[in-house]
Amino acid sequence: MWILLLSFLLTSICLHGMKIDFERFEQLSGFNLYNSSLRVRKYNRTLVTLNGTLEIVAPLNKTIVVSTDFFHSSRGNQQYNHHPAKFPTRDVCDFMSNFYEGYNEHVEDMINMPKRGECPITPRMIYVVNKIFPAKAVPHFFRPGLWKIYIINKIKNVEVSRFEMVFNVKSDFLT
Repeated sequence: MWILLLSFLLTSICLHGMKIDFERFEQLSGFNLYNSSLRVRKYNRTLVTLNGTLEIVAPLNKTIVVSTDFFHSSRGNQQYNHHPAKFPTRDVCDFMSNFYEGYNEHVEDMINMPKRGECPITPRMIYVVNKIFPAKAVPHFFRPGLWKIYIINKIKNVEVSRFEMVFNVKSDFLT
């Protein structure tokens, strides 16, 4: 009986763990605002990291609105379904303030990030070196499979830039 309870407990604990790897990070449009050389690369046999630079070409102010769209592919076969999760749609300054409130410890190792509360955000180069996906930043309701996020910037409701990030969520128990 104890072995059954112990195995059930271990199984339920392991199911809460997630392993998340970057699959792709790509700038699709908006090269007059940003210039991204961020790439996903294999660091070693078991680790995938994000490397490169994100150049902010023009000052970013409250006229730029940031929104997100999430998509999920449960089988990992690139057939995505729209998911209702999203970050709140806000101007770039409020978006960054909100981002720093919840995710500050996950971007501390990025070089030359805008300071908390900086608005407008001045042009700069942000350096990302061997950044592992911060699995602790992802809520537990994210199911295993491929996830695609579009990060969209708009000015007066017209899209001016779009980034695509794809990452793979795996249960630690199954890997």
